[in-house]
Amino acid sequence: MARPRPLPKVRSDLKRKVDRAIHHPVVEFALIGAILLSVVVILLEEMQPAGGPEAKRLEWIGLGFSALFAVELSLRYWVARTKRRFFARYWIDILAIIPWARGLRFLRALRLLRLFRAGALLNRRLSVFRGAVRATAQEIVMLVTAMIALVLTGGLLLQHYDGGPSGSSFATLQEALLFALASTIAGEPTFGEPTGPVGKLITLGLMLGGLTTFGLFIGTVSATMMARISRTLEITVMELDELTQHTIICGWNGGGGMILDELFLAGRDEPVVLITEAESAPEEIHQVERQDLIYWLKGDYTRVEVLERANITEASSAILLADTVVHRSEQDRDARTVLAALTVEKLAPSIFTIAELNNRDNESLLRMAGVEEIVVAEEYGAVVMGSAERNRGLVQVVDEILTSRYGNAFQKAEVTERLAGRDIGELHEMLKREQDAVLVAHIACSDGVELSVDVNPSVDKQVSTGDRLVVIASERPRL
Repeated sequence: MARPRPLPKVRSDLKRKVDRAIHHPVVEFALIGAILLSVVVILLEEMQPAGGPEAKRLEWIGLGFSALFAVELSLRYWVARTKRRFFARYWIDILAIIPWARGLRFLRALRLLRLFRAGALLNRRLSVFRGAVRATAQEIVMLVTAMIALVLTGGLLLQHYDGGPSGSSFATLQEALLFALASTIAGEPTFGEPTGPVGKLITLGLMLGGLTTFGLFIGTVSATMMARISRTLEITVMELDELTQHTIICGWNGGGGMILDELFLAGRDEPVVLITEAESAPEEIHQVERQDLIYWLKGDYTRVEVLERANITEASSAILLADTVVHRSEQDRDARTVLAALTVEKLAPSIFTIAELNNRDNESLLRMAGVEEIVVAEEYGAVVMGSAERNRGLVQVVDEILTSRYGNAFQKAEVTERLAGRDIGELHEMLKREQDAVLVAHIACSDGVELSVDVNPSVDKQVSTGDRLVVIASERPRL
């Protein structure tokens, strides 16, 4: 069979980069700001005399925002894997950016519905806060967003249908907005009363919306102690389908929280999907800084359909933990780890996999499956304790270099063409002098595949382009 042409891969890589870019926190906050500014422009335009120069200028600015949002939605459509789900999720946003004809100017109020998109994005980013305050803040943001959208939409529609110089009480947009706000809060018409049937229907909607929103607001504030219910980080299949270059953690145990801490210490912005059989997400994940990048999926990680829901084919790495969520013997836990490794490697042969075992006797099966890294946690603990007795004070050194949380840690860097052909002795001196790093190992590579590892290599050994160096340093060295 002929090899596929490289062009589709290039497109796939470009899609992946665009997908990560539009979901970057900076881009999302910029989008929130653009949505809020576009709403301000709509309100200012309505306050100007129709056909005046200021109204024209503001109309062009509004069209500019619509064009910006059209580009954003086009990019989301391009990177979406399921187009039907894209339209199901963004149909309101699509309606909101349509440049309606002058006879349908009242439909511009649909642009205010993008406030819900801003609220959803802000709600997502608020997940970096912890505890009940974080959970309550998320709900309050959504309720406040709904209230603002309700008042602005009602005010614009009232001014269009029941306003103007000869209207009832809404000669200006400011009066219509004041009436909408007061009626929503009071639950009855306040500061005026519409005369037309459409205006009365809009007022009824404002009253019902206000009662509902304020009822929910009061209930949310009074139920702060119950906010732990909202901590469950369940996600939709649509969100999972959009993930790329993410890490999948299968199973959970006492070390899971520390693993998440290590993953996000170096400014990582790739998502993490956690798969467990528990009824709720582990409590430890609520202590992680970047909770907005953590997704929890309930299911059996040894099953193909569960891994496919986690988008295993687009993942960059998988971590298989010795799962303790369900009580099983150590032999059964290792058997499930081996089964999960076989399934993962079959579905995604190029994925980087790390597996944790209770017994090293099962290592050969994982090597056959193609697992790159195998960890026997209890064995490492025993080795450290034994070494600590022979070399007292060693634990303090190990504590520092095994974590990136503080001080120095193991760092890995690839040899560039600039350093190709140099020997280890020269690199030792250069790394220590220029970057305060200590070279501890050399990894010979060929076409990106690691062939051999040489710890404490001889000073006259030469390195080649693509080889990797392991150093102890406070940050990743620049080679």
